[in-house]
Amino acid sequence: MTNYKPTRKLVLLLCAVCLLAACSPPQEEIPTPTPSITPTATATATLTPTPVPSPTPTPLPLDGKQTQYRIDATINYYNRFISVTSQSIFTNKTNVPIDEMVFIVYPTIFQSIFMRSVKLGDGTPVDDYRWEGHHMVIPLETPLQPGEQITITHDFELYMPDRTGVFGQTGRQLLLSYWYPTIPPFDEQQGWLAYDVSLVNSMFVGEHQVFESADYDVTIKFTDRAENMVIAAGAMPVFEDDSYRISLPLGRTFVLAISDSYKIITREVDGVQIRGFSLPEVVESSEVAVDLAEKALRLYSELFGPYERDVLSVVQADMGINMEFDGLILIQSSFYWLYRDPPRSDLHIIVPHEVLHQWFFSLVGNNQAMEPWLDEAIATYAEALFYERYFPEDLEWWWDTRVHAHLPAGSIDTSIYIAGGVPEYFNRAYRRGALFYRDLREAIGDEIFFSFLLDYAQSHRYKIATGEGFFNTLNQHTNADYSTVIEEYFTNPPGAP
Repeated sequence: MTNYKPTRKLVLLLCAVCLLAACSPPQEEIPTPTPSITPTATATATLTPTPVPSPTPTPLPLDGKQTQYRIDATINYYNRFISVTSQSIFTNKTNVPIDEMVFIVYPTIFQSIFMRSVKLGDGTPVDDYRWEGHHMVIPLETPLQPGEQITITHDFELYMPDRTGVFGQTGRQLLLSYWYPTIPPFDEQQGWLAYDVSLVNSMFVGEHQVFESADYDVTIKFTDRAENMVIAAGAMPVFEDDSYRISLPLGRTFVLAISDSYKIITREVDGVQIRGFSLPEVVESSEVAVDLAEKALRLYSELFGPYERDVLSVVQADMGINMEFDGLILIQSSFYWLYRDPPRSDLHIIVPHEVLHQWFFSLVGNNQAMEPWLDEAIATYAEALFYERYFPEDLEWWWDTRVHAHLPAGSIDTSIYIAGGVPEYFNRAYRRGALFYRDLREAIGDEIFFSFLLDYAQSHRYKIATGEGFFNTLNQHTNADYSTVIEEYFTNPPGAP
């Protein structure tokens, strides 16, 4: 019952995305579909956000049935070796039986994992699993019925590759993203939402993984010089005995950034600790990044509902891209080293973008492989909202630099499997996506626009949103005719009139 894109040979070449690229982690495979083209939009003036009352949050949809990950990791930082036991407790939340389990094992892309054993919860060894690309497929002797639970434990070793990127280790830091076997969502019609990566011209396009909200209980132990290590995570590490314990409820992912050189800047904002992690040489730039994160947190909490975590970590990262995770964002190192000319800087553009993903990615999930516009378009437009609120005199500069200079064209309802690769993907999902939000706002008016987005964010908390759900929520807020906006930006608008 798996749902896979066509698989080809694994390609191990990695390449950095362009300077202002946000949220595009390295992945694995080769693309297919090519959406059709629509005309570009005409620029119009940006209006002023009108705050609207917060709706009553909807009950959590997972009803305590979210997957539980219990991970114990022993890290030999200086030898780049990690020993891990990861226990996954999964409940069938659908109305149909499941006859095989699927795990995404991302480190296989880099040939940096050795799987020691796979066992069921009662200790029974699992020997009949098979590999389909970087997916581990485990047949179930007895199908998992609706409401039933299964526990699977992976014991494995990671040999960290010497590379910059969201998964790798340099001489200055260890970045652990997608480092444990993860269970994708299961859809009753489509099966497991497990996709191959998209790779065009040796560049990985977008994000291929779809994440449900899950609970994480992680224990970290160091084999050597633990006193040197500084841990950045999406929750506060607690030192117990000789280990660090980190609990992260309802997270899409669990990511660690570790270094023996980090300097930490801490600021508290309405009960949230914003923690900046950087090398000592760029602490002043880290101060700027933390300040920007604070401003973004205040604005987006006003517009989309409260930030629901206690910590937001802003981390200087040895990589050529930027990336969001639950309670943690990675900002590429060059933005710290080359910081100049506020507010016309890369930090001013990208930090707000990644902070916005705490709402549209972490709080409200989506299928990032097939509908990337649902999070990347609004994250890019949120940059404009940030400038509109705090640096209005530079808003026109932002539109010219971030959007119009790239001459974006085409429909935004594309997948990561777009033939044009990274440039086409960014022009559509990000830049044209920002133009879509601008024009939609103008068509329906500020009050309705912001009321709709707040409702959409709160009514889809901890769910996986769809384009159809997006437009269904919008249509509950307005009878305005926005059909010309839809025609301008969509080839196959889901659920729109």
